[in-house]
Amino acid sequence: MTVSNLRFETTWTISYPVTTAGTGTALTLCRRNNDPYLAFLTQTSFDDEVIYMSFMGTENHRHTTPAGHEVISGMAYDPFRRIIWCSQGTFNQDRIIAFDPDTGLLTNDLVATVSPTMSSPKGIACNGFFIVRGGGQTLELWTTGGFQLGSRTYAGRGVTGVSASPWSYSFVDEYNDEIVVVGPMGNELAVSSGVGTAGGMSAIAFDYVTDHEMDDHPQVWLPDGTVGAPGTINHPDTPWNPAPWGGRHRLYIANETDQQIYAGYLTQY
Repeated sequence: MTVSNLRFETTWTISYPVTTAGTGTALTLCRRNNDPYLAFLTQTSFDDEVIYMSFMGTENHRHTTPAGHEVISGMAYDPFRRIIWCSQGTFNQDRIIAFDPDTGLLTNDLVATVSPTMSSPKGIACNGFFIVRGGGQTLELWTTGGFQLGSRTYAGRGVTGVSASPWSYSFVDEYNDEIVVVGPMGNELAVSSGVGTAGGMSAIAFDYVTDHEMDDHPQVWLPDGTVGAPGTINHPDTPWNPAPWGGRHRLYIANETDQQIYAGYLTQY
């Protein structure tokens, strides 16, 4: 049975580091030079850049997207290969590429024909074993070698962003303003209300880079990314309130209408 009594609890927000000139924001958690960062990209009126930020939004580095791949619509960190896979919209829709976050250089270029039920690829996820690409009402399952294993259609949904999460995948649905968690075979496990202005959610990033360290994360970091005094929400020993559904976890969701990235987690009500 699908868990449906969930909502998104916002812990802090990050303003877009650049202003979007269209639709197509991408987010993922990654490691760059072995340090964890939130990687961000949105469509601009010039060469799009990948921007690496701390959990609280302080910029560390940026680089342009690989040449010839200027309309990236989704990003997904591969924890095994330590590369970022990308879906593409408008141009190169039938290709999935990857680049090295340490150098920004192209590392992979796969032919990946879009399913007939997918209007345009908008989001992508990777857990190191498989790639999931989403758009419209469709999710596709791919190997990292470029072989499609299958697809699934979700009637009435509009997938705009996808992320790998533990033993599952999560996507944002712009039509219903919901966050949806699906199992390895694509069955819906949980549905949560979304965040920000209705219709604006464009990307989602589950922190599976430091999720094994989440007991050491406070509910809210101090602005400089450090922990606070014991007993405060800025200290990891303080229970998160309200309690997270399924244990401590962190999600980042980009809302293009608000030009904000919302950090938070799912909780039951």
